[in-house]
Amino acid sequence: MNTQHNHSDKDMHAFVVLNPVAGQGDPEETKRLFSEAKSAGRWTYDLYETTGEEDLKQVVQDALEKDYDLVVACGGDGTISGVADGVAGTKIPFGILPGGTANAFAGEMDIPNDMADALEVILSGTATKTMDAVECEGRYYLLEVSLGILSSSFEDVSRDQKDRLGWLAYLVAIIKKWIGLEPVWVELEVDGQTHRVLAAEVAVFNTSHVGIIDQEFDADIKGDDGILDLYAIRSKTLVDILQIIFYRIAGKPRKAPHIHYWQVKESVRISTENAMSYQADGDIKGKTPVRINLAKGVLRVITPRA
Repeated sequence: MNTQHNHSDKDMHAFVVLNPVAGQGDPEETKRLFSEAKSAGRWTYDLYETTGEEDLKQVVQDALEKDYDLVVACGGDGTISGVADGVAGTKIPFGILPGGTANAFAGEMDIPNDMADALEVILSGTATKTMDAVECEGRYYLLEVSLGILSSSFEDVSRDQKDRLGWLAYLVAIIKKWIGLEPVWVELEVDGQTHRVLAAEVAVFNTSHVGIIDQEFDADIKGDDGILDLYAIRSKTLVDILQIIFYRIAGKPRKAPHIHYWQVKESVRISTENAMSYQADGDIKGKTPVRINLAKGVLRVITPRA
């Protein structure tokens, strides 16, 4: 749902969270843009720079005890997800400044990749869009939660590799993992109904964009439709993978061989015979079993004007 959010530039007071090591951008240039907008009387702000050690949810919640008009996250999908966790459910407008490797959620919201243009959306835009989120183990996520090939690959990618190679670092790790990988039996309890499937990857999507690359997996996935989209992928051979890619290009990934699909209206519980790591929004978070819940309409994201 798109709504209009009216504000006066002079009254706009923001809490800004900046990840200074995200992606390959220049944090000093970003801070210069912030300062210039302040000098021009377009906003005032308090800036928090992340260290990687803090609990971003707590940082944001503590900040919101003060009177801010909006919260802004500047960084990659992990930073944006962490800040969103603190904003969710507050009805305070949430601004996004993409500064990471893939910037998948910004792409989902049609926010420009250029930092100056994205800041202009926040400073001059009046539109907000109400978005769903994924709730998992007491935390909110924006993109997806998955286990299997992706999550095991994430464990093999270092910060240095991510900074040097970007999403290619993930792609190399995924290819290495996929070769010779045996699917495992997974039990899925979807809105109270139990299914047992053989899968190499299980993914619960809130948005169409995949977290590691700025590409849509399935254009029919919407972050504001009141459902989560669950996929179990059994592909093992190169032929299987090529078939999935073909159906993805054709815009019908749900019809690909070796793919099971369900709509999740409330929750899904995922369990495996042996505990497996799962990732959420690009970071390893824990091991199975795990319950994933739909959180409807918990975010008001600032978007470009229609």
